[in-house]
Amino acid sequence: MKLKTTTMTLLLGALLVGCGGSSDTKETGDNTINLPDGLTMIFFDNASSQQYLYDTDSEKYEDMNSDTTQNYNMIGKHGLPITWFHHTETGVDQKIVMLNDTFNITEGNLTYEGFHYLGHFHEENNEKHFAAHSADEFNPDNNASVKKLGALKAFNSYLLEQENVKTEITAALPSDESLCNFFVFEHEEHEEGEEETVPHIALSTTGIVYVFGEQNGELTQLQSPFALEGVSSCESSKSAIVKVSDHGVLIFSAESQKIYLVDEHGMDFHQHSTWDIDRFLPSGFTPTVVTSILEEGEHDHY
Repeated sequence: MKLKTTTMTLLLGALLVGCGGSSDTKETGDNTINLPDGLTMIFFDNASSQQYLYDTDSEKYEDMNSDTTQNYNMIGKHGLPITWFHHTETGVDQKIVMLNDTFNITEGNLTYEGFHYLGHFHEENNEKHFAAHSADEFNPDNNASVKKLGALKAFNSYLLEQENVKTEITAALPSDESLCNFFVFEHEEHEEGEEETVPHIALSTTGIVYVFGEQNGELTQLQSPFALEGVSSCESSKSAIVKVSDHGVLIFSAESQKIYLVDEHGMDFHQHSTWDIDRFLPSGFTPTVVTSILEEGEHDHY
């Protein structure tokens, strides 16, 4: 399955040869979902291995396991999809990596055996396509290219950076709280001498959202914490926080089977909107995790 777009966003209704099947639209009361625009989201159930790709512009979903020949088919496999913000010479290239659910970054560097696929955008005939590379393509014994091996090295660096940030946020939480998941916004460019406070969004294991910022070399709370509706507990492998803009994120909870838009709108971060998963994905599908990318900028090609 290749998912094709003629602009910088995906139109999942247009399928290339070899996909098989057709797009489905989840009917709702007013036929609109209105999740934030421009997102390509992957929902995965680590228990059943079901996997759906959802495009927030077309408001259509695709069964990513419908074609067993595709690199991102996950039938009978288990994993954890994450977004990799890959900094390159041309900017930030967003990729989705389906890690093995048994991989532990603290036990050593990721090899090709530690993930299932790496997905991002390709360009063919002046059109953008979401596609995936299999982990085997990054195997040195299979004559993996220098560029692929370099990408794997860069991904390892990213994972280690995230572990360091995780440690810092964990230490900043109140003593009676534990960290479940987190997201840190990219630094924005400012005039020389102008200070910047980059928000760190943290979700505790009790379902409380904390917002931190770095001041004088330490993370401090920027506002009062708040609870997510219907969330009383959280596990890192059953939750997610993904970027939707420079001022907002989507938070997913497997416990509530909801997505929450948390943004600031020029004020404190707060829960702005919620969506039930079964409003826009097949009935009976209960994902354990979600990740997403926003199609923008230039992209590496392997």
